[in-house]
Amino acid sequence: MWRQPGASTPRRAPEVRRLPARGGVSPLQAWACASAAIAFLSGSVGCRPPVRPVGPTPALTRIAAVPPFRDDGDQAALAAAARASLAYLERLPNDRTLAFASDRVSVTDVRASIEWLLAFLATSPSPSVLARELDRRFVAYRAAGPNDVLFTGYFLPVIEAHATGDERFSVPVLTRPSDLVTLALERFGAPCGCREQLVGRVVDGKLEPYLTRADIETRGAPGSHALAWTDDPIALFFLQIQGSGILSFPDGTRSAIGFAGSNGHPYVSIGKLLIASGDLPADGASAIDIRNWLVAHPDRRDAILRSNPRYVFFRWLDGPPVGSLGVPVVGGRTIATDPLVYPPGALSLIRIPPDPILPPGAAAAGITRLAFNLDAGAAIRGPGRVDVFFGEGAEAEAIASRLRSAGELYFLAPRAAVEAER
Repeated sequence: MWRQPGASTPRRAPEVRRLPARGGVSPLQAWACASAAIAFLSGSVGCRPPVRPVGPTPALTRIAAVPPFRDDGDQAALAAAARASLAYLERLPNDRTLAFASDRVSVTDVRASIEWLLAFLATSPSPSVLARELDRRFVAYRAAGPNDVLFTGYFLPVIEAHATGDERFSVPVLTRPSDLVTLALERFGAPCGCREQLVGRVVDGKLEPYLTRADIETRGAPGSHALAWTDDPIALFFLQIQGSGILSFPDGTRSAIGFAGSNGHPYVSIGKLLIASGDLPADGASAIDIRNWLVAHPDRRDAILRSNPRYVFFRWLDGPPVGSLGVPVVGGRTIATDPLVYPPGALSLIRIPPDPILPPGAAAAGITRLAFNLDAGAAIRGPGRVDVFFGEGAEAEAIASRLRSAGELYFLAPRAAVEAER
């Protein structure tokens, strides 16, 4: 059963305690703009133009037809993801548009196309009939990334936790600190069009970068306390990378937690660092490989983990974990992309070729299915990166931890709306 958030009162984290992500806050671009933005706020200079474009980009190219495909996923999960997309799109004003290459489609038309899809799925169409109807009713746009698109995976981790800390369960799952400040530059009229947030803390009246992972783990974070305590710092590290998860308590209750903010530092891949140092081979640095290496090298564990300065804070969730759009993520039917490149909430088609490194089963034979763009991630930047959410459990973890394959990504827009604009 599920523990109600706040049902327990875990003790506060002491000042010297340790504890990362999807979602949220600014990495490199925001800090690159920081000094100019602060100067702008004081009235002296303007912010530089953003590094990455907002709106229509060459990342998508319209093609003649929806590629032939046979959807290999569960239709009930597809319907659930469609409902989540609708929940997000219904919060947007009717005059908002989504960009598909140079075509702009109104939110109203996108909503109508997803409502049609939901009604059609209720008839339990065969994969061939579904593909044929989508080709008739939708226009396809291929994502243009170097060497196609790199697909990776993420999942919903479940870690053992206690409501209070003790000698064994001494690693806190921390809440957002009281001194963590986020600054949306566009709200202050900054001319750079920055859509991401600047993250830091105020020191002597000045906005400074927030504490790093090493700082937080050795000195604590002001005003933060522990939601719960775990005995596995490695599991917590990977939970932070996933951005949400489930805490499993000794009495059998389970509580979902989600992203509450980060310290704003850029994400650094410890896998790449272990490859560069020769500790892991390039073809053997999956999340499982990294976890096993850290367990086998406890003397180097903390230093390696702290080489990623990014740190993520959590909050209780009242329901299932949600993505960056504030709606539930659905296993096998949710992707995370760069929201400055691809249209949030849109219907997509992913095609990933067979990969022998994946666990035996459907995934090893390749993945071809419809999904919705419902999430984002700190490491998912630019047109050539997609993260696929595989859900909860050992199978989801096994697939997500190993997937690193080049594949094809398409976005689908309602044909009638696109052709009416041309």
